[in-house]
Amino acid sequence: MRKLLLLICLAAFGSVHAAPDGLKLYTKHCSVCHNENGIGGIGLPLNSYKVESFPRDYLLKTIRLGREGRVMPAFKKLSDAQVNAIVDYLLSWKKTTIEVVFSDTPVDGNPVSGKLLFEHHCAECHGMDGKSEGIGTGVSLSREREFQVIPPALNNPGFLGAANDQWIRHTVVNGRAGTIMPSQKKLKLSNTEVDNIVSYLRSFEAQSAPLEKHQDEKPTLIFDSPYDFTTTIGNIKRSLQGLNFRYFPDRYMEMGLIDDKEVNKKQLSLRFCNFNLLYEMINIEPRLGVVLPCSVTVVEGDDGQVKLYVMNMKVVSRVFNNAQLTEAAEKMHLKLMELIDEATL
Repeated sequence: MRKLLLLICLAAFGSVHAAPDGLKLYTKHCSVCHNENGIGGIGLPLNSYKVESFPRDYLLKTIRLGREGRVMPAFKKLSDAQVNAIVDYLLSWKKTTIEVVFSDTPVDGNPVSGKLLFEHHCAECHGMDGKSEGIGTGVSLSREREFQVIPPALNNPGFLGAANDQWIRHTVVNGRAGTIMPSQKKLKLSNTEVDNIVSYLRSFEAQSAPLEKHQDEKPTLIFDSPYDFTTTIGNIKRSLQGLNFRYFPDRYMEMGLIDDKEVNKKQLSLRFCNFNLLYEMINIEPRLGVVLPCSVTVVEGDDGQVKLYVMNMKVVSRVFNNAQLTEAAEKMHLKLMELIDEATL
């Protein structure tokens, strides 16, 4: 009997402390941006030809450090076992079993010469300052359609903290299979010139400054309405018509998630669109389609207070690192604020 109880306890202990499931963790934390199959979307592609050249240490540090100011967050709360499980899953996509390892030996080059080379060969895709921002990194209205996603920001503490010099050098020498990232041979660079470019990229660490702080950093803006629930909704609908927004049918927040009879009728999402502004933004950045700024959610709390929730476009647009999109999003933000003002005054 004692042996049986011991076996049951050991089995239970083993199930509780089983190794983390990399597929489940990837699906939960990564697939929304990188796609279930790693083909990319909001995030960069992570499919077989990409991870083939990724050192394990680079992937581990990337998950931990994220990309400051970009859409990739720093996953600081995951355990080491969980991060390793995700990396194991990513590396299972490789077509070979060869482990990619690069030494930590710094590259000794001339960053001054590297800056000139970078501006000539690399800035068109990665931006003049290496942050992959502004003209040349959008879609349709600002860069070539052959780009699948915005080229990675090289002047970023997350990237520089994850990638060592030798791996960056390897990337410049060999290019990126399956992308338009050219190789050293195509660029006609000497070994010394490659070293100079790498040294220039590493110099970004000493130049890095804290990101500009913005007001209203939260991606959702919340406003109090001085009116009751029904009056607030009527005000919003009238404002939508006056501001040339096309209005779509109402949708309760819980609709389709629970039984219709139990849906909270005091949580309503009003969906609408100004197609001119929306088309402008999507032409600049099609990936914006996953976070369309076309709704105001009205909620009445238990205390009777009515609140309005809208997307903060000035924050959401910045994760795409595109100056043109930020400018267009500012127009949408002003329209939304005008809508809120009219509905709550």
